[in-house]
Amino acid sequence: MGIIINVYRVNTLNTDNRIKIMKINEWHPTDPAFTTTLTKTDLKNVWKHLHAADLAAVPSGDLLDAWLAYHNGDFAEAVRLGRSLGSKGLPVVIRAVVAYTDYVCEDDKTSERLLHLAYEYGIETSEGAHFDYNCEFTTAVAMGRYSQTISITKALHQGFGGKIKKRLATVLEHQPDHAEAHIALALYHAEVINKVGATLGGITYGAKSKTALEHCEKALALAATPINLIEAGNVHILLKAKDAVSRATQLYQQAAEMEPLDTVQALDIDFAKSQLD
Repeated sequence: MGIIINVYRVNTLNTDNRIKIMKINEWHPTDPAFTTTLTKTDLKNVWKHLHAADLAAVPSGDLLDAWLAYHNGDFAEAVRLGRSLGSKGLPVVIRAVVAYTDYVCEDDKTSERLLHLAYEYGIETSEGAHFDYNCEFTTAVAMGRYSQTISITKALHQGFGGKIKKRLATVLEHQPDHAEAHIALALYHAEVINKVGATLGGITYGAKSKTALEHCEKALALAATPINLIEAGNVHILLKAKDAVSRATQLYQQAAEMEPLDTVQALDIDFAKSQLD
């Protein structure tokens, strides 16, 4: 579930065609055991808690409708509504694709294809007039998830690690309290070290265990959300410190004991519980 690197290449498909070939009408529904029925008022009331980690502003109008679909677990509808909003809708579109591939889609090849389309869509769409650092961040997330589907080692060997790192650094330069960007950078460092070792990882990719842990601590101090707790646990496992399993278990337990505010948190919390089985 971490974030890492990938080559990104934009092909000649336009953004609308990318969404069309995602075939969202064929997406499976989210398990109703996890879905919520938030109203627009409900969502606005809990927005600052749901988005404490990415600092997103409370949306309105059509954008609020797209986010409502996402938070209630209707990921296909979130993509459908968000795609017509250009770069303003980009973060919700990519988050919906990532959530769908993380928790609903069971076909690895389909997930790989969707994430590939999502990061290309992100690169193209984020060049629009409206700029939001969550466009940068969510595009990095999609590229990271795609990299995991083709293997992190393969993605590293393609030589584009710095491009993801640069996107995340840009977010933090302008929004130093963006907790999810901190946890993403922590995972970048940890995953590189896990795959190529501390020495090569440090020399070639600038990856350091200390930096990973510092970003983890900062992320949790800013927003100890279920997903940030889970990813912090993953960082400890990847770094293989002496107390890694114990520390990760504590973090998964903390996430598992939380009360979900929406569908995505419910899915995250269920995942945390599965790590404790």
